Amino acid sequence: MKSKIAELLQDDLILKVSQAFIAVNFLFLAIIIWKWRELPPELPLFYSLPRSNEQLTTPFDFLLLPFFSILIFAFHFILAVFIYKWEKLAAKILLISALTISVALLMTFVRIILLIT
Repeated sequence: MKSKIAELLQDDLILKVSQAFIAVNFLFLAIIIWKWRELPPELPLFYSLPRSNEQLTTPFDFLLLPFFSILIFAFHFILAVFIYKWEKLAAKILLISALTISVALLMTFVRIILLIT
């Protein structure tokens, strides 16, 4: 498995995507550290629900966004490790899509934080 990961990370594009993902997660962490004390006890997160208290969640539940970002990227990375030998393009597309999802989650996170603080 280590050799497959090393082989995957030798690709320049995949290495840059992985580094960008790490940067996105550091941004998540920096924003959490910067704004944590200013967060109200209830935050709007579930916008698809009808307008009520069901939309609201605690700041700890708000950490679902960075958690899902990491989970999705890890899943895509593991898939990319296994398919890279046969389908290099598919592995690259998997990781680029995971990075895109992570950036979208970061933008959602930042917009909600800026909306309520």
